This record gives sequence, C-alpha cells and structure tokens, in this order.
Amino acid sequence: MQDSAPILPISAGGSFSTATQWLEALRARRIGAVELLNLHLQQVEKHNGALNVVVAQDIEGALEAARRADNLPSSGRPPLSGLPMTVKDTYEVVGMPATCGFPFLADHRPQRDADPVARLKSAGAIIFGKTNVPAGAFDWQSFNPVYGTSKNPWDASRSPGGSSGGSAGALAAGFTPLELGSDMGGSGRVPAHFCGVFGHKPSYGVIPMRGHIPPLPGQIASFEMGVGSPLARSAQDLELALDLLIAPDERSQRAWSIAIPASRHERLQDFRVALWADDSAYALDDGYREAIHAYADDLRRLGVVVDEGARPDIDWQAAYEMYLTIILSIAGSGVEASEAREVIESAALLSPNDFSYPARMARALSLRHFEYYAVTERREKLFRAWRDFFTRYDLLICPTFATVAYEHDHRGAGAADPTRACKPRALNVSGQPRPYLDGLQWPSLANLGDLPSTAAPTGRFVGGLPAGVQLIGPYLEDRTPLRFAHLVERELGGFVPPPGCQ
Repeated sequence: MQDSAPILPISAGGSFSTATQWLEALRARRIGAVELLNLHLQQVEKHNGALNVVVAQDIEGALEAARRADNLPSSGRPPLSGLPMTVKDTYEVVGMPATCGFPFLADHRPQRDADPVARLKSAGAIIFGKTNVPAGAFDWQSFNPVYGTSKNPWDASRSPGGSSGGSAGALAAGFTPLELGSDMGGSGRVPAHFCGVFGHKPSYGVIPMRGHIPPLPGQIASFEMGVGSPLARSAQDLELALDLLIAPDERSQRAWSIAIPASRHERLQDFRVALWADDSAYALDDGYREAIHAYADDLRRLGVVVDEGARPDIDWQAAYEMYLTIILSIAGSGVEASEAREVIESAALLSPNDFSYPARMARALSLRHFEYYAVTERREKLFRAWRDFFTRYDLLICPTFATVAYEHDHRGAGAADPTRACKPRALNVSGQPRPYLDGLQWPSLANLGDLPSTAAPTGRFVGGLPAGVQLIGPYLEDRTPLRFAHLVERELGGFVPPPGCQ
C-alpha cells in the first residue's frame, strides 16, 4: 500500500542543492569551483563505501579544471563553469577507464571524450567521476565483475536501477548535482524512478552518441532507440543539460542544426493530460498503481484535467513484440558467431505459441533483411498513431516500470545472451512472479515511438521507496514534458533526500 509520507522541499543548501542553485552560487562567487568540488568529494568519501555508485575518479584532473574555472573572469564564463559532475561508465572520458562493466575493458583508457561528454566539458562542467552500470548496460540492476554491486540510497538491499543505476544513486546520495546517463530500455528513467530523482529520455537522434559503449570502442554505428539521458534533482536542471547536449552528429553538423520548440503550455491547467495506469496490457504492481492514481488526484487538485481513458490507437501487444524484435536484435549483435548460429537454428524448432524471451531472441536473430523492413514499415505506422494522439493530448502519464525498486537478484549473471542471463530471475508484481524481462514493457512505449519522456518523482512512496512516473510527450517536443514536470515540482515538491545520506 502507498505510504502517506510528506512531500519535502528541495534542499536550499548542502550537497542536495540543484545544479541551477550551485551555478548561481558560483557566478555570484559565494562559492568557488575548488570548494564545491571538495564538498562533493567529501560526500562521496562519506557515503560511497556503503553504496558503491561512484566507481572511478580523476581527482587531480578535476582539481586542475576547478582551479582554472576559479581563475576565469566573471564575464563570458561558459554556462556550467565550475560545476562538478559524474557520468555513466558507458561514456568514454579522458583520464578515467571506460568499461561498461566488461572485464576485457577494465584497462580501456580512451584518448578522446565521448561527444556528449565533450559538449559538457566545453560548457564548463568538471567531470570528476564515473558511475556504475550492469555489464553491457543491459539490466535494471547495476552490478558487474569489474566494480561489483551498486546499492539504492533509499534501501541498500534494493537495486538503484539500471543501466544508469550508479547515475541515479549518485544524484540521490548528493554525490553530484548533474549526471549523464543513457536510455534504450528505460536505462535512464527506471533508475530515476527507483531513486526518486528526475531523468529525461530525449527524442531519438537529438544527442550525438559517438563514444558511448555499446557499441564497443572503435565501432561507430549508432543503435536504433539509444539516446543520451541527463539525470538531475530538478526538472529545471534537465532542461539546462538538454540544451547543452543537443546537436547533430559529427557527420551531419556541417549542414544541420536542431531547435527544440517551446513547451506547448506555460500553465499547468492548460495541459491536456492522459493517464494510463492499469495492467490491461502491461504488468503493474498494485501499490505502485495506487501511488500513481494518488499523484493524478494531486494534479486534479491543482486544476489539471486528467483523462484516464485516452490511449493512442495502437495494438500494445503487437507494439511490444515489435520493440523486442529491435532491442533483442541489437542485444544479439554482441553474441559470438557460434552462439548466434546455435540460437538461430533453434528458431526453426519453436512452437508459434512460444513467447518466452529466449524464443523471442531466437526469432529476432533469425529475421531476414526483407522481414526487418516489414517491421520498419509497421513502426512508421506506430509513429503516426502517436502523432495523431498528440493532436488531442499533450502528455501521456504512465508507470516507469512494473514496480518500485526491488531486491538485488544476480542469478544467471554472466551469460552472453541477456535472455539466458536473466532467465532464473523474476519480477514480483503484486505477489505474483512475472518474467524478468517484462520490465521492458512500460519503458518500451517511449523508446519504440522515438518519443521524449521525462521521469519525475510523484512525492508518493510504496513501502518506503520512491514512486515516479514517466511523462511521455510529442516527438521532438521535449520541452513540453520537461515544463510540465517543472511546474508540478514547483507546486508539489520533487526530490527528497534519502534519510541515510543527509
């Protein structure tokens, strides 16, 4: 059942100030960049031993950058000048290893920053650490053979999420005011939900991703649906980060530019909001569902009209199968050729009624090229169904995941095939076991549609754990869900520090 915990304001000081608040203090010279960096390093020193979310640091390089920032003249400073931050260990950063949790990359020290990291550094950010991920960035638990297990600051027995679990955990614990994660199957939004922070999955293609792992170092092809994902302790900080990260990729930048339009509305009461929070198509825990409906009631008290029956005209089971075809094909691209052949050969023996995840993986890997084009055509029709829906509504509010943060469960870890690696595990949804990879269901809505989705705390808790929602908006209109999240945050509050990290 939902807890009746109070909604607390964002801290106005200490390690839990927002990035915007810290930047104001830096510009006014109320604090220096070296002093601010040391404050966060002290918080890491105090609490990271119990959480293991920050897994690599470049303290000397960060101190040197902070000293340079302190010596800059007040005028003409870049927008993030002097702001310390960490980034997910899927991004290449000069001065630190980039492993993506793979032992064979434990000694990989890149000589060039990933493109999103370079943009943050150009804006003045001081990258002092890397945050933990699951091996290969394919899980909602952040553990791997290189750095071990990351823990949720709200309850160390629980996962902080994944694959940006270290990112969200570091924000919730006050280790960093801003984070750079990524998202293809909820990897940014699910950790934000589990840890009670904000996250944004941008519209596909607006943030360049060269230097992100996967793909492996040296490979340059980008993956469908994969995006960079800023995380923060306020919605305002998300928009600040997004503005700095948006750019065409390096191949297109000579001719293209990207301009995200303004939010459709500036008043909460003007947003046309749909709510989907039931288990008619996808798994949803009862306690979490109640928390979302309580959040919807909070919105109604603020004058927001919330329509609980509106949906895009989409076959949700067919859409999910389409999503799995794409993401399991991507996951399978890293499988050894001999294993891939074994999986493909098994597809011919499958019953058409076998919808287990190994069976779905086998079908995805055995798909012929012309058949994949048929998937592409169906996806184009889905894009247009979403576009039609967003002529009548501005947002769809829905769950971020099936449950709130769950207990660590590392059974099956280590197999190259993620469907096999996760096979012994299960999700406990309202006391009933569900296949572990059913956790992809709710995140898939925005990924398959290439849509922007802002993960935001609801101010509600289930079993003492934060419950968030995702706010899905129209394609390339990222400011609409971001502004809605910011307006709600001003009225209801947003991030609440975990008691053990204050």
